[in-house]
Amino acid sequence: MKSLVYLIQAALVFGVPPLFGWMLLRRTFREAGWLALLPGSVVVGLAALMAIVNELRFFCDMRISVWSAYKLLLVLSLVLALLRGRRAPAPRLPGCVNRPWKLGIVAAGTIAVGFYYGIPAFRGYLNDAWWFHYPAAVQIQHVERFPLPHVFAADDPIYYHFGPDILAACWAFLLDLPVQDAWGWYVAILAPCAFLLAFATMARLARNYWSALLAAILLSAGGNLRWLLFLTGKYAGAAGALQVFNSQTIQGLLQLAFTPSHLLGIPLTLAIFLMFRHVVARPSAAKGAVLGLAAGTLTLVAEWYFLPLVAGIGLLGVAWIARDRIRHGWRRWSRGGVLVLATIVALLWGTFNNTYLAGLLGHFWMRYPVLEETAMVRQITTEFVHRVDVPDAVLDNRRVRLPPWSVPNLLPLRFNVDHFGRVPSWEQAASSGGSFIPILGGRFLMEAAPVLLLGLPFGLWLAWRRRTPVLLLLAWLTAVSVLPPIFLDWGYRSTDFLRFFTASYCYAAFWFAWLAGDWLVGADLRRRFAGGALAACALVSPVGLGVIGLLPGTIDRVKQVADTAQSLSQAAPSAGAAADDAVRRRAFEQLAVTTGDFLFPFTQGRDRVIVVVPPDQVPEVKYFPEWMKMATLSRIVLPVGWHWQNSLYSGFYREAVTTMSPLAVDSLEAKWVITSNLFTEQLPPPVARELAESERFARVARFREGRYYMMIYRVRP
Repeated sequence: MKSLVYLIQAALVFGVPPLFGWMLLRRTFREAGWLALLPGSVVVGLAALMAIVNELRFFCDMRISVWSAYKLLLVLSLVLALLRGRRAPAPRLPGCVNRPWKLGIVAAGTIAVGFYYGIPAFRGYLNDAWWFHYPAAVQIQHVERFPLPHVFAADDPIYYHFGPDILAACWAFLLDLPVQDAWGWYVAILAPCAFLLAFATMARLARNYWSALLAAILLSAGGNLRWLLFLTGKYAGAAGALQVFNSQTIQGLLQLAFTPSHLLGIPLTLAIFLMFRHVVARPSAAKGAVLGLAAGTLTLVAEWYFLPLVAGIGLLGVAWIARDRIRHGWRRWSRGGVLVLATIVALLWGTFNNTYLAGLLGHFWMRYPVLEETAMVRQITTEFVHRVDVPDAVLDNRRVRLPPWSVPNLLPLRFNVDHFGRVPSWEQAASSGGSFIPILGGRFLMEAAPVLLLGLPFGLWLAWRRRTPVLLLLAWLTAVSVLPPIFLDWGYRSTDFLRFFTASYCYAAFWFAWLAGDWLVGADLRRRFAGGALAACALVSPVGLGVIGLLPGTIDRVKQVADTAQSLSQAAPSAGAAADDAVRRRAFEQLAVTTGDFLFPFTQGRDRVIVVVPPDQVPEVKYFPEWMKMATLSRIVLPVGWHWQNSLYSGFYREAVTTMSPLAVDSLEAKWVITSNLFTEQLPPPVARELAESERFARVARFREGRYYMMIYRVRP
């Protein structure tokens, strides 16, 4: 009986949002394509759930917010079903899918993409999710209400795109799932949606089956000419082969499918693009408003998709109004007016989301209680400085001036003068530094070819030749998304601009596939050969990655590299070292989970914890140190501040792990202390002495896994 009830609940959890998406697309936009309706309903429904829960969490707790959101979606679905209006045409397949075997290939590709990404996700390869999105999903479930504080600095308001974390938190909360399993479902559901939406979009643009199939594959799995590096003979073994195939600058969705913002941002952008096509075909105020609301939700997912998309829609609307004004006076401006309406709605709706965009103005309309305590923070800082003999705080046995607390600089934008002609690279990417490569260098050109280097100019030429709004918008998105990584410098966060390259690559995949597909079905044998050669060159990398991914141990090895923020070039230890590291990592994961199972019932993820580690592993550091994964596995709050810059938190944290001074512990408001020989074999003598004093700390638990242990102390009030 319990299993049946759980099955019904799971059906409601996964079924209600797509039901709303289906009714919205059918009744508002009169969508009639099966291959657009099926994935589009899922993506639009999940985006609606995400946005509604985000707004309700500012006023209600998790339980009320989630169930209210589901009830609202169900009621809206019924209202849409009862509304009178023109009936949408019966759903049908695209005209180019005119044979059963063609539909079979599309279905097989959709299932393959689900397994391609789902298997690693369920086996723990979550990449970016481990370092922020996983603990944020846990925190979303347990904070009383929004605004959500930063997962590593509980006094800092968060300016981030945590929309995907809301979805994972909803599924974990409603179905009592581990957050990791919720992320697994997130990947396994949205990756096939991206594949199908890409196929449906290209099938409507080019009306060419092979173009649509190639576009879906390239958008889902990427591809470039990096495989030519095999000719150098410098790469050997699975790690070396992965390094060859793995793009470090212009990445498609393949390498970033485990970055939650991309995996929702890509299909949501495609769904909005299909809505836009319906708006320009049959404009109405209702369609424009819904288009704006859908576009506005992108700020909860990824700003690099929101900004070019909304700017393109707005510019097309203004241009359309100007054209109609010249030709017909003020009597005919409906299409342009609807697009301008959609732009205004998107800006108003999107700016209120708690993201980087809202963060620029957030202090003017959002009241963060923690920021009201600025005077108290200054008092603590002054007290800390005056309690020592010298005006400089001695942290980590070095004289380091304690930095004053300030809101992190959200917009250190400037023109890329220092690195002009070069772009950042994901290799050695870190928020405190990074590497740059020349645009005209062989490595960049191999990653840009053939998809971006051929797709972008072909798209600009074709859009200018036909000048239809849909093609103009797609060409705009492709071209504009290339510009930020080349012309802008964001200081310590410049590598984040590479996410625009991902967007541009995915849009360019449509143009490239259009060109290659047209050549493949043409009458000229030379063009058919050229089209086949282009497709083959682009598909070598994703096929190679798939083959290597099937080799025993590959997923575990890649997971290890990702979890430790290494690059593949650093992933070549000896067999003995790899075995020892694997044992240690298993012990770390087991002990961290066990520790969380012990602490979480008491703390509900609210109490702050100090983990005693070497001071040089406390921010400011180049990468997230591995011990920070404790926040994920143990579901605890680590008050260490921003990882890419020094802060008041990290100053007190260094003092705590060095001396465990009462002032540092009190200033961090820490309630627990964790020690383990996973991080350091021998505690600093002052820390060992302080923990041994029963007046301040009480040892409450000890867990062991092989030769490794983890010990928990309670800070006495």
